[in-house]
Amino acid sequence: MKQLILTVLTLLILSCENKKQSTVSKNLNTDDTLKVVASKKTQKSSSINKVVIDYKKNKVLLDIILLLPDSAFPSWEWNLNDRMKWYNEIKANNFYTDDNPQYFNQKYFEPYKAGFTIVDGFWSINIYKTAENSFIVITNDRVGDGNSLNFYEVKSNILKKYLDEKTIFSDYKEQLKKKETTENCDEEFQELNDPIFEFNFTSKNKVEIESSWYLTKENYENCLIGNAIIYNFDAKTKKFAVEKIYWKEKKNE
Repeated sequence: MKQLILTVLTLLILSCENKKQSTVSKNLNTDDTLKVVASKKTQKSSSINKVVIDYKKNKVLLDIILLLPDSAFPSWEWNLNDRMKWYNEIKANNFYTDDNPQYFNQKYFEPYKAGFTIVDGFWSINIYKTAENSFIVITNDRVGDGNSLNFYEVKSNILKKYLDEKTIFSDYKEQLKKKETTENCDEEFQELNDPIFEFNFTSKNKVEIESSWYLTKENYENCLIGNAIIYNFDAKTKKFAVEKIYWKEKKNE
């Protein structure tokens, strides 16, 4: 009799566990563009360091950040496990808790771009939709000695390495050179390899690249046609086309 009761209880427990697992499976959102491992819903923190991000509004960019390889963060570490915890907290609550804002501090987050200060550096990501309904992705890890740019294409949740900086921006250093000059400009052209160029990704579908302070019109106009370029993204070619090249005023240091 005791054996029979024990058997019945065991069957009841197994039945309950099966029902619970079935319920969890049905509640999984299989429509997500990324099949993120389901986690328990994050409890809302009482921390004052809540950073609001609308999950639905920014889902495309959030998904792409999960796809990035660790090499997209060359000067700091934001591994996939940490990014998934961050992602799942936003998915559950439309915010994440920033326990160390002096290290990782969000400056902006919009559907097509995001930027974070990392100690004394800055990391940003921008996405550009193509005519094929894919996305060109540019990450920029900016530290004291320059920019570390990475280029990717994402299509159907598959990320692949894209073209290099020279190709996607039509070799901007060559674009600055005068094709015909009245003097020998070899030295000036060589100096294009020395300045730190700044990349401004703040405008949607536009990028401005400008040289550091010493490439001034006063000293270089005989050999260069400008020190700054504005590019427009071409959704068909998946590259950037030159809108204009001009002299941007610089202050000598």
